[in-house]
Amino acid sequence: MAVTSAQLYFNRYVIHNEQVELQLDQSSLVEGDNALFLAEQLHQSFVKKGQKQYCAFAQDSAIVEQIQQEVEPETLANNIGTRILSELDLETIPAESILVIAFYHYLATDYMLAAMLGVKESVQLSEAINPQRSQYLDIANIQLALQADLSELQINPDSNKALAYIKGRVGRKVGDFMAEAFQIEEKFDSKQATQKLVETVETFIEQAGSDPEKTKAVRDISVDVMKSASQSGEFIQVKDLSEEIEDKTGLTGFYDLAAQDEEFNEECPVYLSASKSLQKFFGQGGGMSLSFNRDLLGDKIKFDPVSETLTFHKIPPNLLDALKKAMKNDS
Repeated sequence: MAVTSAQLYFNRYVIHNEQVELQLDQSSLVEGDNALFLAEQLHQSFVKKGQKQYCAFAQDSAIVEQIQQEVEPETLANNIGTRILSELDLETIPAESILVIAFYHYLATDYMLAAMLGVKESVQLSEAINPQRSQYLDIANIQLALQADLSELQINPDSNKALAYIKGRVGRKVGDFMAEAFQIEEKFDSKQATQKLVETVETFIEQAGSDPEKTKAVRDISVDVMKSASQSGEFIQVKDLSEEIEDKTGLTGFYDLAAQDEEFNEECPVYLSASKSLQKFFGQGGGMSLSFNRDLLGDKIKFDPVSETLTFHKIPPNLLDALKKAMKNDS
């Protein structure tokens, strides 16, 4: 287990007398092996979320001031819960109402993670194999969460990557209530940064020539690096990506091309869904939605730029079956 120490504080937001309240006056503390296990699960679930944004605390943030003053974890957890409560009302309270504030040491780094978790019901078996109704925290589907790299903040209080949050569902970032409670400011638009890196990859391929094997290799290398960075929660080092492309394809100049951008950064956050154009062609409109792997073009799928048509020489079995059934029903 990579988490070597952990303290977790739990509370719940409830609706009482048409007001949102905290269920407990003081958060409930979990320590020991259970805390280590839960912190590991929370960390891994957070890191694996591909849609994250990076930000920094505003200068007048009460939370960062308390972190810098090394306020006791219990006091900080209770303060965070109260600050989030001040931003909640009957209209904004999410379905995820269990608040967990985790302080833990993962590998060589100290973290704080604040998350709103949902509760799901299930059935478990006792030792006598009697089914019993049970509830569990829906950690795998973590949606509203913010993580602070406390070690990075100690070294560089103005860091642009010490604070990350899950962008969440359509039309919803970390939740306005959490953004206001923590008093955060966006620093890195990871989606935009990833899109710009993808554009650099495509420009590099275009300038490098038309060798299909090397073109595919550059795209595959870029995708692998992005996936690896996303899964580990790290930023891509552009120089490292450039060196890997050169080592595996012999093509040089990627770093120099990327550095020509006026807003160039040596490292790039990853918004994984923004990289899918390296692997797939996709588009929608007029009642259609199409998506297919790039390597199918010219093989199983032909494109005629004059007539602007696609010809599919093989289609997925389930789609084929649905089409046959539709033709049979219409005849």
